[in-house]
Amino acid sequence: MNKKKLVRTMALVICGAVGLASLPALSGCKSKKDSIVLMTEELSGLFNPFYATSATDQDVIGMTQIGMLTYDVDEDGDVTVIADDEHATVCKAYDVNTSSATETVYSFVIKNGLKFSDGKPLTVNDVFFNLYEYLDPVYTGSSTMYSIKIKGLTDYRTQKRSGGSGTELEEQISSGAMTYARTRRQELLDIYEQYGKIEGSTSSYSLGEEGMKAAISEWPVSEGYKSAVVPEDEIASKSEDYFRDQLTKDYEFVLKTFKEEIESDFRAAKESFDTTTMPYSQWKNKISNDVFKFFLYEGYITPKYHVYTEAADPNDSDKWGREDKTRIEEFTGEGILNSFNTQEKAINRVYEDNITSEFLNVLTGWGTAGTVLTEFAGAATEIVIKNTGDKGAGNALAVPNISGIVSLGHNTAIQTVQVGGNSYKVAHQHNDDGTPANSDEYDVVQITVNGRDPKAIYNFGFSVAPAHYYTADDAHPNGRDIDIANNKFGVDYASSSFQSNTIKSLKHVEVPVGAGAYQATNRKNENNPSGNDFVNSNIVYFKANPHFMFDVKTEKLRLQVVSPSDALDVLQSGAVDFVTPQFTSANSTRLRGMTKNGFVKLDAWQLGYGYIGINAGKVKDVNIRKAIMAAMQTSLALNYYDTGTCENIDWPMSKMNWAYPFEADKVTPIKPDANQYDYTQWGSNETVADIKAKIQKYMNLVPEGRRNFKVTFTIAGASITEHPTYEVFKQASEILNDMGWEVTVRADSQALTKLSTGSLEVWAAAWGSTIDPDMYQVYHKNSSATSVLAWGYREIKESPSYYSYETGVINKLSDVIDDARELMEKDERTPLYKEAMEYVLDLAVELPVYQRKNLYAYNGKTVKGFPQNVNAYTSPLEKVWELELVK
Repeated sequence: MNKKKLVRTMALVICGAVGLASLPALSGCKSKKDSIVLMTEELSGLFNPFYATSATDQDVIGMTQIGMLTYDVDEDGDVTVIADDEHATVCKAYDVNTSSATETVYSFVIKNGLKFSDGKPLTVNDVFFNLYEYLDPVYTGSSTMYSIKIKGLTDYRTQKRSGGSGTELEEQISSGAMTYARTRRQELLDIYEQYGKIEGSTSSYSLGEEGMKAAISEWPVSEGYKSAVVPEDEIASKSEDYFRDQLTKDYEFVLKTFKEEIESDFRAAKESFDTTTMPYSQWKNKISNDVFKFFLYEGYITPKYHVYTEAADPNDSDKWGREDKTRIEEFTGEGILNSFNTQEKAINRVYEDNITSEFLNVLTGWGTAGTVLTEFAGAATEIVIKNTGDKGAGNALAVPNISGIVSLGHNTAIQTVQVGGNSYKVAHQHNDDGTPANSDEYDVVQITVNGRDPKAIYNFGFSVAPAHYYTADDAHPNGRDIDIANNKFGVDYASSSFQSNTIKSLKHVEVPVGAGAYQATNRKNENNPSGNDFVNSNIVYFKANPHFMFDVKTEKLRLQVVSPSDALDVLQSGAVDFVTPQFTSANSTRLRGMTKNGFVKLDAWQLGYGYIGINAGKVKDVNIRKAIMAAMQTSLALNYYDTGTCENIDWPMSKMNWAYPFEADKVTPIKPDANQYDYTQWGSNETVADIKAKIQKYMNLVPEGRRNFKVTFTIAGASITEHPTYEVFKQASEILNDMGWEVTVRADSQALTKLSTGSLEVWAAAWGSTIDPDMYQVYHKNSSATSVLAWGYREIKESPSYYSYETGVINKLSDVIDDARELMEKDERTPLYKEAMEYVLDLAVELPVYQRKNLYAYNGKTVKGFPQNVNAYTSPLEKVWELELVK
C-alpha cells in the first residue's frame, strides 16, 4: 500500500520550514497537526471497488472498505483464513464442508450491527448484491469469481436451463459478443470511408464531426448493425431513426473516448523524454516546453538524426547511410508551435486532425479502439444471451438465480447451523432495512461449489460495498430494491447500460463508500464530498468512519501524491508522515542517517514482481517478440536498487509465492529450459555482439509479411528515468536501433489505464501478486479481466488462423491452469504452475525482470501504531485505524 499524509504541506513553506513549493497547502501555520499524512503514488482516479485497476486507486478504495474475510500468512506462505469478532471482517464465522465427494459447501455467518460510513446497515442484502455484481455475465472488472464452478452459475450466466459444458457455452457467448462488437464498430468505419474519401485518392479522407453526423442521419443502416445493438425479436419494432440515433451515440462515445486519450497523452508527454542523456540532453531548453513535448510525443515535431556518412564517419563503414539515434541534429515541424502554443490548443489540434483525417486509425490503432470494442462487446453479451438463452415467463429470466448461492434465512427453513465449531440461530425475519429482526439470530450465506477449488476461499473474501450507494441512479435515488427470496439482488442482469451508467457512474467512480475505517471527505472535513473535493491538488481527504467496528484513533487522514524520488525529502520536511521510497543505495544510506532524528525504517520482500510485457496484438510475430526480449539485459534493473534488495527472476511469478520453481533444497531456483533461456536471459559471458547475433537469428525467422521492426517501449510511471527498467529499455533500444529497428522509449503516467484497453506495445510495469498462485485472471483464455487484453488475447481469439501458434499455446496454458485449480495440495499444484509458466514464456508476451524489497519509512515523532514486523504478506498500514498522532 502506498500512502501519504498531507495536512500542512504549504504551511511548511509559508512558515519557512522547507521549500516544498510543489506541495499544496492544507491549513495555515499552526504548531500542532491534526491529520496523519501518508504517501501515495500517481493515481488513475478510478475509485470504484468493482472496476479499479491500478494499485494506488485500490489503496484509496481500501481505506473505505472491509472484506468478508481476512488472512494471516506466515513466512512459508501458509494461510490461515480468519472470520471473528476480533478482526475487521464482515463474517463472524465461516466453515468449509468437504464431506461430499462431489461438492464443497462454504458457510458464512454475517455479523450483526455493521454499518457503512453513512450510517446505513451492512446486511446480507449487500453481500448478495456484491456476489451478483461480480458474477454478472457482462461484468468486466478484475475479479474472476465467475471462474469458480459455483453450482448453477453457468445456467445463470448463459440462461440455459439444461446446463451443458459451461466453458463451451461461455466461449460461444464471448465469441458472439465480440463478433457483434466488431460489426457495430465497422458500421462507423463504413460511413466514414464512404462519405469521407477524398475524390481522386485511394486512401485519404476528410470528414469532421458535423459531416460525420450528417452522414449518419441519411445512412441506410445495415442488418448486421441492427443485430449487433438489438435482440433479434426486437429488431422489427425499431425504426430506422432509432438505429441512426444509436449510431450517433456510438460516434459520440468514440469522440469522448478519443478526447480523453489525447488528454492522457498530454500528461504522459511531460515526463516521457530523458533529458539527462543523449539524444535529448543537448536540447533541454526545447524539451522543457510541455507543448513541444506533446507534439514530439504525437509525431508532429520529429527529430532529424545524424546520418552516418563516409566523410563524417570514416571508421563506421558498416553504418553508412543509417541513422544514429543517439544524435539529433535538428527538429522538423516546430512551426506548429506558432499557432498552437497552449495545452488546450495543442490537444484540440491533434484531436481534430485525427477525427477528421485519421478516423480509421482512431478506431483500429489507438487505445480508443480497445475501449470501444470492450464497451460494445459488453453490450453485445446481453444481446447474445437474449438471443440464445431460454425464455422465462413474460419478462422474467429463465434462470432467475444462482442455485448454489443461498441465504439460509431467505431460501431455506433451516433454523440453526453449525459454523466454525459454534451453533448459530438463522434469521428468518428481517426489518425493513434488511437487518435480522432478532438480535440473537444471524444471516448465513452458503455457497456450493462443484468439486474442489483451492482459490475459492480467496475469491469469497471480497470487500462488501453498499448496494444502496452503488445501485443508485436518477431512476433509483435510494438504490435498487433487494429481495433475496424473490430473486431481486440489486443488479440489472446482463445490462451493459447498468454497468456503464450506474455501477460506473461518475459519482461511483470518483468517491468510494464502504464500511472501512475511513470515509471520503474534503478539506473542510464534510460528508458527501464531490469527486473534485475528495481528491484535490493531489491530496486525498479522509476522516474516521464513526460506525467502524473498532475505534479509529485518528480523526483525519490524508493521502498525498508524491514521487518516490521525492519521498524522503517530504518525509524529512514534515509534510508527510509515512512514505514508500525506492530502495536505492542513496535512499537506504540517507534513511539510516535519519533514524537518529526519530525516523523509522521498515522493509520486506514484495509479494509481486517487475516484468516487461509485449502485446501480441501489436507485435504480431512471436519471433519479433523473442528478438525484443533477447535485447533486454534484465540485470541492469538491479543497479537501481540497493545491494541485496533486488534480484533477477526467471519465471513470471513472485519468488515470495510458494509455487515459484525451486529445486528440492528450496533455495536454488530452477532455470527455464535452454530454448526459453536463450531469449529471456543474457548469459554471463555474452557480449553485445553475441546478443546482436541472437537477435538477428530471431529476425531471420520472421516471414516477410510480418517484418515490422518499429515499436514503442513504455515505462509505466510518471518519470522516464526514475524507474528500474529504464536502463534495460535504453540499452535494448540502442542495440535494436543500431540494427535498423525504429524503437522509441517513453514514460506514461497513465500506462496502467492504457494496458486495460490493450493499447501498449511493449511496457515495463509490476504485478501485485495474490496469496494464492492461481493464474486464471492474468493468463486464462476465458478470463474477462483486462489483463488478458494487454497480452493481445482479443486479437489472437479474433484471428486464430493468423495466430495459430499463439492459439495452441494459450489453449494448453488454460488447460493446465484449470487442472491446477482442481487440486488442493501445494505439492500437487506446484509442478502444474511451472508448466503453465513455461507456456507463458513460450508465448513471449511476458519477460520476468526482478523481485525487490519494499522500503517503508515513517516519522516516529509524529505518528505511532505501525506494526514493526512486516513481511511480503503484510503492510504497515494493514490496521490503519490503529495509527495515531503523537501528542
